[in-house]
Amino acid sequence: MIVRVVLIAACWFIVQALFAQEMKQNNGELKRQDAGFGSPLEIPLSLSANFGEIRPNHYHMGLDIRTAQRENLPVVAAADGYVSRISIEAGGFGNAIYITHPNGYTTLYAHLNSYYPQLAEYVKTKQYKEEKWEQDFKLPAGRFPVRKGQFIAFSGNTGASAGPHLHFEIRDTKTETNLNPLLLGIDVPDNIPPALSGLYWYDRRYSVYDAGPKAISLKKSGSDYSSNGVIKVSSPKISFAMKAQDKTNSSGFYFGVYKGEVYMDEKLAGKFALDRISYDETRYVNAGIDYKTFTERGSGIQYLFRLPGNHLQAFLNEPDGTLNISDEQLHNIRIVLTDAAGNVTHVNLLIQYNKSNDESMMFTADRIPFNPNKENHFETGNVKMMMNSNALYDVVPFRIMETAGDISTNAQVGSINIPVHNFYTASLKLNEDAKVNRDKVVMFLKGYKYTGVVKGKWTGNWMEGQFRNFGVIKLVEDNVAPVIKPLGWKSNTVFGNNSIIRVRCDDNLETIKSFRAEVDGNWLLFARRGDEFIYKMDEHFPGGRSQLKLTAEDVAGNKKEIIYDVSKSDRVINTALKKTGKKRIVPKTKKHNSVKRRK
Repeated sequence: MIVRVVLIAACWFIVQALFAQEMKQNNGELKRQDAGFGSPLEIPLSLSANFGEIRPNHYHMGLDIRTAQRENLPVVAAADGYVSRISIEAGGFGNAIYITHPNGYTTLYAHLNSYYPQLAEYVKTKQYKEEKWEQDFKLPAGRFPVRKGQFIAFSGNTGASAGPHLHFEIRDTKTETNLNPLLLGIDVPDNIPPALSGLYWYDRRYSVYDAGPKAISLKKSGSDYSSNGVIKVSSPKISFAMKAQDKTNSSGFYFGVYKGEVYMDEKLAGKFALDRISYDETRYVNAGIDYKTFTERGSGIQYLFRLPGNHLQAFLNEPDGTLNISDEQLHNIRIVLTDAAGNVTHVNLLIQYNKSNDESMMFTADRIPFNPNKENHFETGNVKMMMNSNALYDVVPFRIMETAGDISTNAQVGSINIPVHNFYTASLKLNEDAKVNRDKVVMFLKGYKYTGVVKGKWTGNWMEGQFRNFGVIKLVEDNVAPVIKPLGWKSNTVFGNNSIIRVRCDDNLETIKSFRAEVDGNWLLFARRGDEFIYKMDEHFPGGRSQLKLTAEDVAGNKKEIIYDVSKSDRVINTALKKTGKKRIVPKTKKHNSVKRRK
């Protein structure tokens, strides 16, 4: 057995090395090709999201495949390979499988409800041994081999999923860069070109955080667009941005556009192509959109140019999409939008710099420029800030506004309408008259649709922590323990063999650090979904009367522990009658047991 595993692994590495060498010879934009992948579902492919769509703080890194609004559809391997990694988490992918293939790619299948039996048993044994529900581990090549079309899991709605679907990714095994599956043979019928719903220009003499988008009026002819005469702009240095969507034949959903190109007088002036993105790069989505418009209106204006601090490889470095039209002559602009199927939309413009309408801008006295690709520092008597050279995408008009707080200043750091890429370090000074238990003090940030709680580090009267969003930061003494709420059950409840125990934990600062459940002193496998914790009755819950102990802890270290006296019957209890509050005893039958196995 050991020799077999070693031989399989050795063959795998040889094949991957050959493939990697082939990939090195094909630098540049990923070309459309058939990489030998089949559909991961046994129903016709229909998408609800494509690769590269704009999401909060990330690009969508794969395909969201519809499952007819149902869970527990069979998921199959897209190609021969082996299960190389398993991840289980409360958010993100939920339950996920990674399969490594001999062609140099790895596929990911996420938001799953359950794994195929042999793999499920292996994972569960590991969880109980480690007393840890969340998992992220790798597997050797010979442990769980799979064939193309082999059943590997049931689809679901776990993790950060808003509804039943399968999230599917293809990655370069060696670099772990995500690749656009629609360029690698995943066949989705599509003869519909991208559609434009808005076009804008920016004055690039200034930061995009100061000079906002200016709309351009267009007329449509077929699938193409053109300007209504000459567009006269008030800047000699401009760039373009768009609102655009794409569609496929098999779905009513709108998708992101794969590629955008800008030509001035028939010379390429700027380009992006969302063919490959790594998870280290995905937050650069905030450098590719008008972030203020996205946060305020929820709509995405997508840049057709590269900001100075945008290092995403999908954007062309030079030329970067900035147009010099200072000669005041007429210039022909052609914008080309392309989807992954090769459908094309053209936008044709005539543009001219009008010097008489030129406008000047400047920083107000209460703001200082924070520059991209440089370290930036700021300090007052109560607040210190340090941002590294990869934190910003464009020049930021930075300021800190302070108001009096309970134990520290309340510091409005930057603007919530400006994105931050890397973590920055913030330090707040404890008020001189504050009498607190320092062990229970945390740093609390409230930003745009974001709350962050950090157990900072004390240096004298200063607490230091790291954040990735602008907003209001303050010190908070937190002596309040989390609240544990049983959902649909209470002490002295009798559970059955098929019961599901649900618990919700709430915290005054909206952050639960950890949760633990024990029955008669033995750990139980509770899955997490947001602030809910869910246990499906298994062989580790003893029959008869037991004590169920639940413990929740927050970031400040406050703990809540509750013990419930409960019982388990050897009968099967129908818990579906939640609305009536009644429970029905159902005898064990072969039919019922087969349904249970399918779940």
